Order: sequence, then structure tokens, then C-alpha cells
Amino acid sequence: MVRVREVVVVFDSACPRCSRIARELPGCVTVPVRARACAEPRLGEIYPNLPAVVGACGAPAIGILRTDGQVRWWTGLRGVVGLLPVLRPGGLRHAAALLREAARGR
Repeated sequence: MVRVREVVVVFDSACPRCSRIARELPGCVTVPVRARACAEPRLGEIYPNLPAVVGACGAPAIGILRTDGQVRWWTGLRGVVGLLPVLRPGGLRHAAALLREAARGR
């Protein structure tokens, strides 16, 4: 079984709805959260499998970094699926609300 090392959140730092994910998601999960801005110049080099829509600041994304070094990405509200294995008890509703709000803000 592959375990999750951390959650990577890529968001539009100029968007207040997206920025809220970076502030509040760490309280919903049991692993560290790394926040990255979609406008970061080397983002595509750091995460070569990042969906293009995310790098163009078109959608927030949740990346699940596994202990084997692989990153699996989910964009928009689908990010909840990636978070399921690492959610704190009771964290699903808040995490889903954060992702829904960010997706509406795009």
C-alpha cells in the first residue's frame, strides 16, 4: 500500500476564494499541506504532470504526493476524492466547501 506524504494545493493567490484553500485546508487533513501559486514561474518544471488548466490559473488543484514520489492531481471539486484518505474526522464537509467555493470563483 502506498501512503500519502503530503497534499499539494495549487491555487490562484490573487483570488480570495482560492487563497482560502491554502489557509484552511491544513486543518482538514492529517498530512502536511504545501501551497503553491498557479502563477509560480517554475511550477510546470516542479510538477510536470500538472494539468495545463491549473498552470494557466484556470482551476485550483489538489495533488496527492505519495511516499514513492508520485503525484496524482485532481482539479476543482474532484479534489475531494484525492483528500479522502487523509481527511480528519469531520473534515469532509469543510474541505468540499473550500473546493466548491474556489471552483465558483474561477
